[in-house]
Amino acid sequence: MKRVVTVKVESLEAGLESFRRAWKGRRYQGEFVTFERLSDMARTLTPVRFELLRVLQTQGPLSLRALARALQRDVKSVHRDVKPLVELGLIESGEQGLFVPYDEIRAEFTMRRKAA
Repeated sequence: MKRVVTVKVESLEAGLESFRRAWKGRRYQGEFVTFERLSDMARTLTPVRFELLRVLQTQGPLSLRALARALQRDVKSVHRDVKPLVELGLIESGEQGLFVPYDEIRAEFTMRRKAA
């Protein structure tokens, strides 16, 4: 089975409702990383961090030093970007190095016009 994570902006109430529906359906619907505000998502998942995830997905497990070389960045700054991605579960560490445990990462948010 393909492992998919969706990173999205969703209120706590909406997230709980999604969980309830998934629990009742009892079938795999993917995994989720949820932010309550778009600004939080944008601050955490910067373009530099998306590039880091892309490199790990395309090149497979890499040591921190090898990842820094692939990104043409210094190790300290790469470590600073890896840490929050590990905390979110978007990156894991194994015997072979750092890796993305998902086959697919999706990002979504919805903006709605205020009701008249």
